[in-house]
Amino acid sequence: MSRDNALTLLLDMLRSEYEPSLWIADEHVAGIQIAVNPALEVLSNRFDVAEALSKQGWRSGFSDLDFSHITDGTLTSVYFRLAKEKPMVNHVINQAARVLKTGGRLMISGDKQQGIKTYAKKAGQCLVGQVEIKKHGNHYLASITRSQQPAVLLDEQNYPVLRTALGYKGMGISSKPGQFGWNKLDKGSLLLAQQLNENPINRPGTILDLGCGYGLLSLLAHGWWPDAEITATDNNAAALSSCQQNFTQHGITGSVIADNCASSITKRHDLVLCNPPFHQGFVVEHDLTEQFIATAFRLCKPTGCALFVVNAFIPLERIAKQYFKQQQLLDNDGQFKLFKLHG
Repeated sequence: MSRDNALTLLLDMLRSEYEPSLWIADEHVAGIQIAVNPALEVLSNRFDVAEALSKQGWRSGFSDLDFSHITDGTLTSVYFRLAKEKPMVNHVINQAARVLKTGGRLMISGDKQQGIKTYAKKAGQCLVGQVEIKKHGNHYLASITRSQQPAVLLDEQNYPVLRTALGYKGMGISSKPGQFGWNKLDKGSLLLAQQLNENPINRPGTILDLGCGYGLLSLLAHGWWPDAEITATDNNAAALSSCQQNFTQHGITGSVIADNCASSITKRHDLVLCNPPFHQGFVVEHDLTEQFIATAFRLCKPTGCALFVVNAFIPLERIAKQYFKQQQLLDNDGQFKLFKLHG
């Protein structure tokens, strides 16, 4: 993974923390090794991050950034590397205003183009406190002090609550902020849907939705093959809660599993469906594509197949041939490519 200098600024600060504090660790922290600081609790919305830090000895919890177990006004510091999702950032700032002591500080790091200055200003308004921003090359570290005044909460779009955010062919789909593309129908997944409508494949008995998000591919698959058993898995807490709600709401037979690219799953499936991520935080990570292809190969029956839809610039065919004997291009609309992998 590429080095994240904005994260490094934050890690340098939290290493020296000695009073009860909280570290919000999301996807930017994947793969990071850092000495345990017993003064800090870690809260992560990423299963792999929470699991890895726990194994390192951190007090680490996995949730959709649920602060409800933390008593008001008890923490000295909250550390947060800026994330991409605006509602999630505002949620963290609002919760920091609740859990910080008077005189406590919210530490945020990020890059200028990621809106760090704007977020620091808004955090200052929320915490009704002093804002200090230090520049380190192209990266910034902001310190916002909590005052005694009541917090002025930011718009977090009712972050904790699942809602019917989308619809497809009359079907209501539950989703929420905190996951990629939470309020839109992914065009790549719809390309896969179009292709299967026009060229259906043999009826699968078991299906794996790898990197399920809120479960769009599972919902589509259930429409085509209502008797199939579907397993959906993802790394993101918000995605998992959304997907589970959609399984329940639409009567999908199967299970939703928190996992890091299906690492704990051993059962092989007739069909693997995947629209893999290619971002780690703000950075494009091509290694993610290979990780998902290798997992699909491991979990696909010898007689089964995997359907992958990726952005057109991803060299999936080059990567896939290291695992699958056959890589069949089913569609390419200039923005997305759809492949059938088997053999």
